[in-house]
Amino acid sequence: MATAAAAASSNDLSALISRLYAEWSLDCLVEIGYAISVDFVTRPQLYLSDDIPDRIVQLRTSYGTDAQFPNTAQRQAIMAPIFGRSDGLKPDASTASAPFHIARKKFLDACVAFSERAVDSGISMLEERVRSAVVPLRAHFQGLAGKSIRLTGNQMKAISDTVDGILVAPGVAKVFSVSAADPKWPFDSDDSNGAKLVEIAGSTLTLPPECKLGYTKFILLQRVAQEGARTLPLVLGANVQDEKELLGLISQAYTWGTSLRDFQQLP
Repeated sequence: MATAAAAASSNDLSALISRLYAEWSLDCLVEIGYAISVDFVTRPQLYLSDDIPDRIVQLRTSYGTDAQFPNTAQRQAIMAPIFGRSDGLKPDASTASAPFHIARKKFLDACVAFSERAVDSGISMLEERVRSAVVPLRAHFQGLAGKSIRLTGNQMKAISDTVDGILVAPGVAKVFSVSAADPKWPFDSDDSNGAKLVEIAGSTLTLPPECKLGYTKFILLQRVAQEGARTLPLVLGANVQDEKELLGLISQAYTWGTSLRDFQQLP
């Protein structure tokens, strides 16, 4: 019974960390969603469709004053201790000192070294390097397990779900002259219409410069978010002493690492 409860708790943490990472990487969507909620009353003649979620009004009026709608500074305050600076932003001085970024770099570097080895010699040493690098990254998240991160998860899910509902609404897409994205976008769908909306909104609305994302840049960032969300549960749950599970972890982490590199190399 105790073992089953521990496994369930571990799975809950993995799912929470996975979702939070994806949401934080795509945090610029929250900025875009809020900007649209302001545009909703600034240019009412454009927002005519009944399919636009009513919560667009709550987002605009309660942003930063309701627990379900944390503003930019509030999201930074609750998410920085977990993931440091969002991967959706250009790395700065804080990135080098954030526990998550430090532990992740060591882990991804080890996975890249294994995956891009020139010869099949020293494999056991490269595997041990990965096993060793998993430890601090796993410990970082295990040390966060508790009520604080659960409530953070609730807050981020509330605002993310609200914003996603706005961004995939056909009536909103029509304002920006694009087709509506798949309702499962952006976390479980790669529908290109979502990226088109992000690009056009960035050139139309008042947004922070780092949230004005071109089509290709957003597609690459979305891949970072999705691959990271697939990798982190393996970091937390894989039995790295099992060869098959270790290789599965390395393969997935390599995909995450290369997607992150591809995104960061863009201007």
